[in-house]
Amino acid sequence: MLYKAGVVESEEIDFLFDAGIYNEDIDIREVAAIQGFYEKHGYIPENHIVTFLNWLTYSARKNISNELEDITKSSFSGRCAVAQSFYSQLLDKLGLNKMTFNIGDVVGTDPIHALTCVEIPTKHNGEDVKKLFVLDPTFRQFCISEENRFERYYEEPRWSVKMSSPHPGYFFNLTDEGREFAQGLIHYGFFEVNEDSLKTYFDPFKLYVTPKEDYANKEDVGKIASTELTGIDYWDRMLASRKDVMTSSNNFDLSTPREIAQKEDSKLLNRLRRRNIQGELDAMFEAENSSSHVSSNSSTK
Repeated sequence: MLYKAGVVESEEIDFLFDAGIYNEDIDIREVAAIQGFYEKHGYIPENHIVTFLNWLTYSARKNISNELEDITKSSFSGRCAVAQSFYSQLLDKLGLNKMTFNIGDVVGTDPIHALTCVEIPTKHNGEDVKKLFVLDPTFRQFCISEENRFERYYEEPRWSVKMSSPHPGYFFNLTDEGREFAQGLIHYGFFEVNEDSLKTYFDPFKLYVTPKEDYANKEDVGKIASTELTGIDYWDRMLASRKDVMTSSNNFDLSTPREIAQKEDSKLLNRLRRRNIQGELDAMFEAENSSSHVSSNSSTK
């Protein structure tokens, strides 16, 4: 398991979806090999992209979390900007192109959620292609059950949105497609960019910032799961809203997979060396002990 149990007991949060965050073992030497291949050839093999992104998400969630908390139970509330700053620095170090933006700009309101989009060069059917992935390791914060009730339309405004409405999880939960998408995003923390995925992802945020007063038919309030905007519309808005990352004061661990693997190899080598030295010392003392017994026996005779 990647994440250890928390040291400090945290308040149990009830989430709208039962998906857990990715917590399977990752072979850092495999990810280091992926990095080495990319540095040598300029692309990541298509069948290794998910493995690389799983490590990237793990690193982000680890860096934005308190060492004492149980990461598997965290909502990651309020940590999107820190995650964006981490991604920006690490992706620069890895030499991968990225775009940073805020969902608020995409859906036409105040800042809501800071995100990163990474470009992964690869090959598909022998052709050079570039795949894009939106990195959202803190999406779970929008799926807290308490904030996703229909009654939120009639309660006092909270958080960043200056109006009363359920959080995006509510709108994801209105359709099978939305539920499946949300479950996968909570688990993996990223999704591949295409027209369908952009619409599925951004529509709930657009509805989140749409007050009940804006519905022409009041009977539609809380029942509509999509908007008239297309995936292309959202993509154009993403491009138009690109902005630099706010610098974080966090002391991030920006070690690359190759650096981590080299450290582990160094520790293993040192352990082996210590064992060899200890073995030599043990053998020396055993030899001295044997010589002492021989001398003692000779004196007795």
